[in-house]
Amino acid sequence: MTSLEKEYEQYAELLIQSGINLPQGGNLLIHCKPESFDFARICAKKAYELGAHMVEFQIKDMSLIKARLQAQSGNEEALGAHPDWLDSWQKAMIDQNWSFLALPSFEDLGLMADANQQDLALFSRLQQSAMEQFHNDISTHNMSWCVGAVPGPRWAEAVLGSGATTEELWEVLKPILLLNKENPVQAWREKADALVERGKKLDALSLDSLRFEDEGTNLTVGLNPGSLWKGGPEEARGRRTMPNIPTEEVFTTPHRMRCDGTARVTRPVEIRGTMTKGVTLTFKDGLVVDFDAQEGREALAGYLDTDAGAKRLGEVALVGADSPIAKSGYLFSSILYDENAACHIALGSGYPTCIEGYEDFKTEEDSQAAGCNTSIVHTDFMIGSPTMTVTGIDQMGKEIPIMEQGKFVI
Repeated sequence: MTSLEKEYEQYAELLIQSGINLPQGGNLLIHCKPESFDFARICAKKAYELGAHMVEFQIKDMSLIKARLQAQSGNEEALGAHPDWLDSWQKAMIDQNWSFLALPSFEDLGLMADANQQDLALFSRLQQSAMEQFHNDISTHNMSWCVGAVPGPRWAEAVLGSGATTEELWEVLKPILLLNKENPVQAWREKADALVERGKKLDALSLDSLRFEDEGTNLTVGLNPGSLWKGGPEEARGRRTMPNIPTEEVFTTPHRMRCDGTARVTRPVEIRGTMTKGVTLTFKDGLVVDFDAQEGREALAGYLDTDAGAKRLGEVALVGADSPIAKSGYLFSSILYDENAACHIALGSGYPTCIEGYEDFKTEEDSQAAGCNTSIVHTDFMIGSPTMTVTGIDQMGKEIPIMEQGKFVI
């Protein structure tokens, strides 16, 4: 076994123990791409060692999706086709106590750039609608889940430059993942506790809104009366989980009708296999009323047309410009990493669990009435930078400095 393989075993153990907190006798579904399957197999073996009863794989091959789009272009019936047993499968995920581990790779970056974006948007909308119950269980933490990215040679070159290797990228990722610590599981517990404390500080301010100011950005995001700030761990069926590894953010669910101004997106964002760059978003009364992009504008347009909620905010998150990912100086072309390098907003579904009384929400209408956006999509757009100022406005109109020069001052 090579030293890299040993380190991958340690990474797999971290994702399963700290990420999904797999219980004895639990079942695990691993979602991966062909390029991340070798690491997925390591995770499966580790899960069995830690007491899993069943491990199953769900493989998403973007090249096959592209072939399907080309063959079924414009055919809504074909693009929306899915197995009749899908509803039963989604129910079984909960009934049989399954956990979910997503292992994205970025070896197919740019693969969908020349795909028909209208077909891709239609396919995504129809397929995600068919998986609505599964996505609801994920967003409400009715199921334990975690996302951890898998390094590869193309991603290494995208981050580090031509000729870079997977091993070189892994050396960059290790300290970000706290795998350079003697006890990474304990190190993540401590980081999680620190993020929880930051969330409590923000809760105590009883903020009504946040104002983001930076070059190209002047945006006011209104919050819900019962907004709760979260970060780090979540509770899923009584177990403490870490949905994202790595994570550096504290976040909440903004009011779906209260966002005004313009935001300049400061990092590339992948949308359905297409990289978008130089994005600007303009909001009025919570709705995107104008947008542009230097690259990937058609993909962004298709995303915004997914459903009524795709043009409204479902999340606002604060990340210091001194986070380990930001300090690395790299653009990762991965939302999982880049969202933890900068403040960000998300277009699409909100988190009901970030609103007081969410336990009483029974329908989408209940969530919307409480100010929570609903959608079948959720994508983060980074707007932070080392020069950003974030000001909180409390219920009495008092302005409270939250971040200056991209760093927390509370």
